[in-house]
Amino acid sequence: MTIKSNGSSSYVHKGSEPNALSTGHIEITSEELKSRLDGDQHLMIFDIGDKNRFDRQHIPGSAYAVCDAAAKKNIMPKLPKNIEIVLVSDDDEYSRQMAQMMTQIGLNTRYLQGGINAWKWDITESSSTGNISSLDLKKWLDRGGRDDGLFMLDVREPDEFKDWNIEGSVNIPLSKLASGKESITDLPKDKRIVTICPHGNRSTVAKYLLQRYGFNVGNLEGGLKSWSISLEDAYKEFRIGTEMVRLYQIRRIGKGCMSYILESDGGAAVIDPVYPIEYYLSKISEIGAKITKVFDTHQHADHVSAAVELSEKTGSKLCLSAYEQYRQTSTPLYQGSVEKIGAVELNVIHTPGHTDGSLALLLQAEDVSLLFTGDTLFVDGVGRPDLRDKSREFSEKLYDTLHHKLMTLPDNIMIFPAHIDKYIKAGEMISADLGWLKKNAKLLQLQKNDFVEKIVSQIMATPPNYRQIISINGGKAPVPQTPDDIFELEFGPNRCNVS
Repeated sequence: MTIKSNGSSSYVHKGSEPNALSTGHIEITSEELKSRLDGDQHLMIFDIGDKNRFDRQHIPGSAYAVCDAAAKKNIMPKLPKNIEIVLVSDDDEYSRQMAQMMTQIGLNTRYLQGGINAWKWDITESSSTGNISSLDLKKWLDRGGRDDGLFMLDVREPDEFKDWNIEGSVNIPLSKLASGKESITDLPKDKRIVTICPHGNRSTVAKYLLQRYGFNVGNLEGGLKSWSISLEDAYKEFRIGTEMVRLYQIRRIGKGCMSYILESDGGAAVIDPVYPIEYYLSKISEIGAKITKVFDTHQHADHVSAAVELSEKTGSKLCLSAYEQYRQTSTPLYQGSVEKIGAVELNVIHTPGHTDGSLALLLQAEDVSLLFTGDTLFVDGVGRPDLRDKSREFSEKLYDTLHHKLMTLPDNIMIFPAHIDKYIKAGEMISADLGWLKKNAKLLQLQKNDFVEKIVSQIMATPPNYRQIISINGGKAPVPQTPDDIFELEFGPNRCNVS
């Protein structure tokens, strides 16, 4: 049941009324429904009829919903069982069938006899939902939204919330919100509430419930999935010798993945691209440059790489590690390989540890140098070495890489990693001086045995579907056919960092 929000809520409470589960009667007349709405009784209305008709007319306070196999599996089990649900359709046969099915799985569901045509009272046209997009939420947070009229309410179950959440959000499960007014006494009436769930379905139900009680509320459009895949970027120029280089750091807001467009003299490299590739194509058009090379620093485990598709789309050279097992046709990169980008050169460093074939890409100059470290070294940690089931062996390799390859480089090198864990305002460039990390990163101060024991002793949740994602990124399995399929496979937090 994909739920779309329109109008205001029809959720109210009145004691323990008879319901479809207790009486066996799942139909409700329009007169009964009108009386229950006027009498402030506890119910919600889902319109499961024609979407075009719904946009023209629907019962005030109803939400548009789609009932299908995915909804039965993923959404209906999450709906509160202590709220009466009324289904409305264009006629009553379809809504009757759906009501019977939902009743069988334990939901208190009825259907409107005669469908929408039986409703004799006012109808409502669709209007602005008051919802908020991921990018608008991020802009609000960048402006200090938590302290200035914004309250983020995550309505998932506590275990889901603990696993991954937007920093600063508060968790009250939908099941608790639906239990009565006492569950919402601490919610602020003087702030705008944004309800949050994985895909925007439970949060829509919560939105309607809270609207009925007078709260100013909208839900996060597309939920955490949208938050995870939305992109923003930061920009900075560097003088490398006599050449001016433009760098764009592209970040997934909720996932923490970071990729780069490096431009020099009209030629551009893209490093560690993610989906959707349209962002890169739009940005490169804005820059007025041409993508000549696309790099992956390693076989990613937490997201599907867009390197192959972006390379094919732009006719650019695909550059992949010679030390990884790739089936895609590419230019293999070895320790000491050099790839020219416009008027500058990227030098390849083999950095095993996070994976056996991980690479770093160094743009070196006398005054300032740029080092793209992939998932080997972050500004607040190192890449986890346990996703290939060789934790101790890879930890030892990672230590050697860090201490005998990267930390021997000059202090004035700026590192640019492929992930970030903390909240960052739009426009801020994430980087760190290598010299600062040498002095301040605690993991880098440890002796080898202590470093290895520290890493292997940490029990960390793995990225969802990581084996399948590794297989896709190595060319052993096909890339999912649609962007939605890709994003569902990746859904979840960044879990590549040990700090």
